[in-house]
Amino acid sequence: MLILLPIVGLLSTTGSGVNKGFIKLGIDEIQYIYHDSSVPPPFHRSYTITVTSSSVAIIVNSYGDIISDKKFECSPEQFNQLIAALDAGKVKNVKMKKEGGCTGGTGEEIICRKAGVTVFSGQASYCGGKTSGNLGGSVDAFREAVRALIPDWDKVMNRQ
Repeated sequence: MLILLPIVGLLSTTGSGVNKGFIKLGIDEIQYIYHDSSVPPPFHRSYTITVTSSSVAIIVNSYGDIISDKKFECSPEQFNQLIAALDAGKVKNVKMKKEGGCTGGTGEEIICRKAGVTVFSGQASYCGGKTSGNLGGSVDAFREAVRALIPDWDKVMNRQ
């Protein structure tokens, strides 16, 4: 565990806050987790997408009830594009921001692993126009690149 501190530190905001690069970490698994807002069960869709250089798996749930569990192929090139999107968005850990008093927001997490060991983890919650958590940078392009790996998005999300 102590070995992880310098690796995770590469992506932290101590000092200049500059992201030194996900490509250099040798990541072999990326997990993107989306937490949906508080809406009635027929409309709630939270999901976890796990990507490796050969597969992308998505589990969609509504308050814990599994709605969809699918797996698709992923190429090493697509996987490398996801890693590049993290770097392009300057995704990094920031000092934990705590906002309180808001219910009904959404959230997301990004977890990167190398040989089963977490080398980066960040989360953000969005509610009432405010962001809390320790995930910094722009995750928009990364989020869209991950979702683009899922064929027939609406069908997988069970929104037909």
